[in-house]
Amino acid sequence: MIENAKNGLENQENTTKNTDQDNNNVEKVEINAENGSVETEQNKTIEKVEIKSTEDKKINTDEVFISEIDADEDDEDVDNDNVPAENDFSNLNNEEIIEKLKQLIYESNIEETRKDIDLLKRLFYRNLRRQQDALRQEIIEATGNELEVSLPKDPNEDYLKELWAEYGKKRAELAKQQEAERLENLKKKEEIIEKIKVLANGEESMNKTFNEFKELQQEWLKIGPVPAEVSNELWNNYQLQIERFYDLVKLNKEARDFDFKRNLEQKIELCEKAEELLLSTDVVASYRKLQDYHELWKELGPVPNDKRVELWDRFSDISKKIRKNYQDHFEKLKEEREANYKQKLILCEKVESILVENTATNGKEWAELSDKVLELQKIWKTIGMVPTAVNNEVFERFRAGCNKFFEAKNEFFSEINAELKDNLQKKTDICLSAESLQDSTDWKKTTRMFLDLQKQWKEIGPVPRKNSEQIWKRFRAACDHFFNAKSEFFKNIETEHKENLAKKEALIEEIKNYKPLDDQSENVNKIKEFQNTWTEIGFVEISQRDRLYDEYRGAINELYKKLKLNKSALEISNFINKVESIKGSGALNELAREKNRILQKIKELNAEILQIENNMGFFASGTESLVKDFNKKIEKAQEEIKTLKEKKKAIDLAERELKNKDGNDA
Repeated sequence: MIENAKNGLENQENTTKNTDQDNNNVEKVEINAENGSVETEQNKTIEKVEIKSTEDKKINTDEVFISEIDADEDDEDVDNDNVPAENDFSNLNNEEIIEKLKQLIYESNIEETRKDIDLLKRLFYRNLRRQQDALRQEIIEATGNELEVSLPKDPNEDYLKELWAEYGKKRAELAKQQEAERLENLKKKEEIIEKIKVLANGEESMNKTFNEFKELQQEWLKIGPVPAEVSNELWNNYQLQIERFYDLVKLNKEARDFDFKRNLEQKIELCEKAEELLLSTDVVASYRKLQDYHELWKELGPVPNDKRVELWDRFSDISKKIRKNYQDHFEKLKEEREANYKQKLILCEKVESILVENTATNGKEWAELSDKVLELQKIWKTIGMVPTAVNNEVFERFRAGCNKFFEAKNEFFSEINAELKDNLQKKTDICLSAESLQDSTDWKKTTRMFLDLQKQWKEIGPVPRKNSEQIWKRFRAACDHFFNAKSEFFKNIETEHKENLAKKEALIEEIKNYKPLDDQSENVNKIKEFQNTWTEIGFVEISQRDRLYDEYRGAINELYKKLKLNKSALEISNFINKVESIKGSGALNELAREKNRILQKIKELNAEILQIENNMGFFASGTESLVKDFNKKIEKAQEEIKTLKEKKKAIDLAERELKNKDGNDA
């Protein structure tokens, strides 16, 4: 764009003609009062002055407004410092960029918004590249695979290309339309030239001819541009006919002076506007505006001879100053970019030296080095553009240094990733175990299991940072669920324990004060009643359980002694006490093991009885004493089986009570 502006200025300088240069072309008009004739003396020589553009005024604009981006279009980036403040799109994401492009392409004048459209495209590819780099880095960190990573295609890119194709069509249509308009403008201006030629040779009255001439001039100014290849020729022809008109048409001096005076006023105003441009701080905008003023200067007609050189010198001097400011501006930009280049070279050296001068052996040290690299990247972003010739080179060097550092960092952490993932799996298993226990009402056993899980948790090392908080909250939730439920349960059971304590103490006193009856069976039934009552009362708090049970067992044993019950009855009673003790601890598994031992003993005794009965068949008569001995063994075994069955009943009763209790607690 800037190159085009410079070329436009050079074309203007090459085509501008000073038709007012020589005083010899001033016609002298004398009006003969008697015959009304007009005599005109004129000098046909017209000196044409060109504004020369020297080589030293040429500015290398290749670097102007070129962003520091990768060479590949699909990997473009944009320097945010070059985004106009009034159209700051740098914070838009790619979806918003697509919507903005759609609006500009379909709803705006694409000739006026061309710069914004091009900028949005570059911003899109900058965002896309950053997203792909971030995704590629994430995949490498997750997989540890540094080989080529295949990334999914962004659907927004296809939509962008569709919009760009439509934009191209619209540009082509616009160009075609503009070309047609230029051709039409050429036709109109050629017609005006012909009309001026006719006026110059016409015989109409002076006033009418002059008015028609000024109308044609105004019409010429309103007509737009023509094809560039015929612009100079057309302009020269137009100026020739203008001069022929002033030279050949019998125009009175008063009308010509009036025209010159008006042209003088307009050119003075143009000089004043050009001088205002010198006060502007935007030298680029001033330079472009100057081109418009030069075009307008060419369109205006001649001025009085005594003002022509003076006026042109004034306008030319202003133009030279503006052009010099323009050149100085880009010379300063060039110097700034050279300084920026040196600063970025220093950053490249610093990022390259980080791995050479430092050896990180743990995560903390790597984090400290990472902060240094990130700080260098921040500083890089604050430095402006560098010369275009070295832009890619210095950028690739800095990026390579950063990539080398982060690759070394990734390699280090990939070695400990396996351990972190293994720890995560172990803690996940603990969470599953905790969640399977969180609804248990076996408070004592489950509490021990939860404490064991918490101990295991502490022994396991760290997990990946992104999973740390999540896995901890999961385990903590399961623990809290169980212990909150346990706390709530024991808040309600405290009152029940106190009531059971009072009942069992009263029962112990009743057992101690019991007076045996004459009927021994009634006494045994009473003992069973005492035992059933004890079992039905339920649990007491742990601190009172052992003391209370010892008092109860002592009272029962004393009662057995008073009643002088047989060994079997006493054995059953003691076993019932044992079962009560096991039941009080809530050890359902212990009851099951005791029950299995009893069933196994009953099975063995039945087998022994069967064996004795088989052996009795082998003995002849006359061995009554031996048979009698066998019968005693059978009776003893049967009595023992009977006792074992009573014990089994006690266990069955205790199991039912524990299961019912667990069901009620649930």
